[in-house]
This record gives sequence, C-alpha cells and structure tokens, in this order.
Amino acid sequence: MLSLAVAAGLVVALVLFVQSHSSDAPAPESQAAVAEQNRESEILVAQDQAPHSVRLRSGATPAQALERAIDAEMNFLIAHQVLDGPLQSSKCTATGRRGESKLGFSCTVVAANVNYPFLGVVDVRSRQLTYCKRDPAPIASENVPLSPRCSA
Repeated sequence: MLSLAVAAGLVVALVLFVQSHSSDAPAPESQAAVAEQNRESEILVAQDQAPHSVRLRSGATPAQALERAIDAEMNFLIAHQVLDGPLQSSKCTATGRRGESKLGFSCTVVAANVNYPFLGVVDVRSRQLTYCKRDPAPIASENVPLSPRCSA
C-alpha cells in the first residue's frame, strides 16, 4: 500500500513538473524569417487580387455579366480545391461611374458560408469587364492595393 502511494505521488510530481516546464508558445522566429514570410504573403495576395478580364456578352446587364464571370472563377477555384464550396450566392451592386462608359461594382460571393469580396468595372463602350478578388491584408497594418483597373 505504501509503495502504491509513493508511485502515485511520483506520477503526480512528474505531471506537475512537465506542465510547469512545457509551453504551448511557438518557438521564436528570426526577424529575417518573419520578413520573408510577410514578403511571400504579400506576393500571394497580389497574385490572388490580379485583374481578370472578359468580354461583356450581349443580352445581359453589366451586373449580371459581372456576377456570371465571378461565379465562373469561383466555381473553377472550388473545382480545383483552392476554395471550399459550394458556391451559395453572388451579388453585384453598382458603386459609381468612371468617365462616360465605365461602371463600377462591388460584389460579394458566398461559398461554404464565407464571404468573398470583389470589385469590378464594366466598360460598356468596349464591352469589357474587369474584376479583382479583394483579399484581407496578410498583416493588419499593411494593405496590398488592388489594381486601378478594378475600381471606378
């Protein structure tokens, strides 16, 4: 009985020692490694936000055409497992004009209960639409700007 009590005491002491000498905190990283990770994140965000352009087909309003183009892009990303699906909804709302023939839009696409914001421009005269997916900044204090081609 005494040996059982001693063994139990040793187990408790060992558990307490391990708990007090271990940490869930990640190992510190070098400043160079953090800077490299930040640079790579900015590159990935810039690539993800790159402008996409398609022709405006006849028979659709600019907002409908933009929604269809963005839906096609999102379905491609879902099919290739870049994003989780399914695609649930998309909506584009006019935000203003740039010049005589360019209309600006703000769009929100929902896939797997996640909102994905997009900005787009429809050039009615040239029948061209351009859109960019808007990603949150990789670091809160830094913003990766969208191409001016995507804003009106």
